[in-house]
This record gives sequence, C-alpha cells and structure tokens, in this order.
Amino acid sequence: MQVLESVQTNITFSSLLKRYSLEEFWALPEPEDHSHYELIEGVLHIVPPPKTEHDQIIAILSRSLTLYLAANDDPGIVFHPRASIYVEDVWGTYLEPDMMYVSNELREKMGNRRTSADIVFESLSESTGIYDRTTKADTYLALGVKELWLIDSDNETIEIRNADAQDGILFWQKRLYTKGEAAESKVSEDWKIAVSEVFAK
Repeated sequence: MQVLESVQTNITFSSLLKRYSLEEFWALPEPEDHSHYELIEGVLHIVPPPKTEHDQIIAILSRSLTLYLAANDDPGIVFHPRASIYVEDVWGTYLEPDMMYVSNELREKMGNRRTSADIVFESLSESTGIYDRTTKADTYLALGVKELWLIDSDNETIEIRNADAQDGILFWQKRLYTKGEAAESKVSEDWKIAVSEVFAK
C-alpha cells in the first residue's frame, strides 16, 4: 500500500467547506492539466480540456453563424472561450460557454459586464455531458439565456432548448435534431445548419 502525502490546499469543491466570491474565484491558480474552473453560486466546478473533435464542431458552427450575421447587417457578435458569463450577488457565478451569441441589443443593455447571452452552445463530451445538460444548462436558464444548443457528437444529435415560463417558473422547451435534418434557431430567425454538416468528418 502506498501512503500518499496529505497536502493542505485552499481549493475545495464542496460548498459545505467553502463558497467563493467572484474575486476569490479569479484569484485561484489555473489548473495544471489545461482544465478550467467554473463557479455556480459560489460552488466550484472543474471542466476538463476539450478534444480535437469538439474544436472542429464549434468551428463549423461559428463559421455558419458568423456568415449569417454578416449577411444580416451584423445584429450581434459571436464569442469563444475564454469569453465568459459572470455575475455576483452574495456568491459568484462564472461560466465559459464553448460558444455564445450576444445581440447588439443585449450588449447595450448589459453594459461592461456580460451577465447573459442570447444563445449558448455546448459541445458535449463523456466527461462533461451530464454537467452541461443539468447544472450548467439550468444555470444558463436562471441567467436569462434565451436559447441553448447541446451538441452530442457521440449520437450525432443537436438538442436545442428555448427558455419559457409558466406561473413564474422557468423551464426549457426542447427540440431534438438528427441526421437528415437541419437544426434551426428561434432566436436568430432564419439561421439553420444541417446536422450532417456539424458532424462532418
């Protein structure tokens, strides 16, 4: 049996031990394995680095959406990591989407702090899929994101969620697109992309 040395650390992932303000979060050292930290209401999460396939999917979506925006008088801008959404009330929240679209209207409303986005894109992986579909997705909903794209390369599907509310309760309306179909945005009207194009090898 190997006895591991006990090392005291200031970084903890349990809210029972510590919750972080945004300033405390920003002061944390970067992980050494190219992962990155995210923060949800003071609770720390670690996100593994993306794979090459992930980068290609985001690049294809980015090219398609950017060309659409350029052809429609540039009503907004596309952001990539390490661009983030962040807010601080009592505790901090800091998320890095794989890609996001922010309209000019929303940018003007937010000012210098990017507290939301019109559309967020997350390319799912085996290590982040559950987090992206649940905790992170619902945090986007709470932050006022209007539309969320969940791109599943294993099953070659695109799930698009649109924010809705009933009796004051927020929830996601969900649509699933598969091969042979075109995924279509409700926020950037008339922008759509073939599922087969997104997962082109």
